[in-house]
Amino acid sequence: MVAVPVFGGRIPGVAAQRLRKLGGQGKRAVTLVVYGTRAYEDALLELNDVITDCGFQIVASGAFVAQHSMAPQVGSGRPDGADKEELRAFAGRVLKKVENGQAGKVEVPGNRPYKPQMQMPATPICLPSCTRCGTCAAICPTEAVRVCEDFVQTKAEKCILCMACTAACPENARVLPAPLQETMEQKLGALKDVRRENEVFL
Repeated sequence: MVAVPVFGGRIPGVAAQRLRKLGGQGKRAVTLVVYGTRAYEDALLELNDVITDCGFQIVASGAFVAQHSMAPQVGSGRPDGADKEELRAFAGRVLKKVENGQAGKVEVPGNRPYKPQMQMPATPICLPSCTRCGTCAAICPTEAVRVCEDFVQTKAEKCILCMACTAACPENARVLPAPLQETMEQKLGALKDVRRENEVFL
């Protein structure tokens, strides 16, 4: 199973780079993208292209909704109980398909060429209350955060704004710059009461 977050309708570049190192050798794979209610656009198609190029046989794909990382009021509480039930049902359908030896290409939405990669508007910053404990660096999935003696450095070319560092900070000292946080909340505020449905493809 290969699961990645969506960033601006694409899969993060650093994720694609890592995935291209895999060797499928004809093995079966299930691909999933997780997005924060707005849209997943070309992400699932791009993921499937990468995984297929690595030599895997895709048997099922899905696009699942989670709470938005930069605007938590959007998709708040997702995945919820209903989402988890859908995931279980999806897993059951995938297992049945594999056990029955069913084949066939999995078609997913998206466009080629993919939409342009979104440029990183900013990265999380540390407030004066930061103790440089290293929690943010330890949890960062792309190794974008480095704790130095007097400051914490975030490499913009590696950061995917997943906000794992801000959620994990024991001092609540890791935040988005205020202008970016305000912009994201204004831009995505209209989606606060929208419930997107999960989509699966077998």
